[in-house]
Amino acid sequence: MKYVFIDAEYTGEHARTTLVSLGITTLAGDDLYLTLNDYDQDQVTDWLRENVLSDIDQETTISSQQAYAAMAPWLHAYSNGEQVAVVSAGLGQDWMLMAELYKWGYPEARYFHSLYHLPDFLNHGAHLDLRTLFTVSGYDPDIDRFNFAGLENVPGKRHNALFDAHLARVCFLKLLACPELHRLR
Repeated sequence: MKYVFIDAEYTGEHARTTLVSLGITTLAGDDLYLTLNDYDQDQVTDWLRENVLSDIDQETTISSQQAYAAMAPWLHAYSNGEQVAVVSAGLGQDWMLMAELYKWGYPEARYFHSLYHLPDFLNHGAHLDLRTLFTVSGYDPDIDRFNFAGLENVPGKRHNALFDAHLARVCFLKLLACPELHRLR
C-alpha cells in the first residue's frame, strides 16, 4: 500500500460545494498542487476570499478538466500498480472532491460513480481520516495539528492546500509511532 496525503480548499461545507484547490503529497514528499478557476463564484465567502483566494495566483489556475488531466497520470505513475490510500484531515469532503475529478475521464457518463469511474488503485476502502487516527491514538481529534506536528516556525500558510497536505503527512508520520497504529507500518 502506498499513501498520498491530500487537502482540498473548497467553496463551503455543503452538498453543492466546488473545488478551489487541491494539494497532494507522497511519503517521499513529491507534490502536486492544483488551483482551479471554475469553482462556483456565487459560493465565494469573505472568509474564502481572505484566507484562500488571496494567496492563489489567478494566472496559474486551471479548469477542473485540466486538473483531472494533470492529476490522473500523476497518481497513476505514483501507484506503479500498487493500491494508494488517501490520507486527509478532512477525508469526507477532500476525498470526495478529489475523486470527483475522475468524472472528466468519462464524459459519456451521466453521473460520476466511484465504483465504475475510479482507477483500481484508488477504488478501495483503505483511505484514512487523520481525525480518526488521532482518536484511536488517544489524542483529541480537534488537536491543533500545526502544533502537534511541531511546525510552529516552518514557513507556509494554513489553508493553502499543499501546505495542509504536508501538515497531514507530518502528523501521520508522527502518529505512526503510537502503539495503537502499529498495524499501519
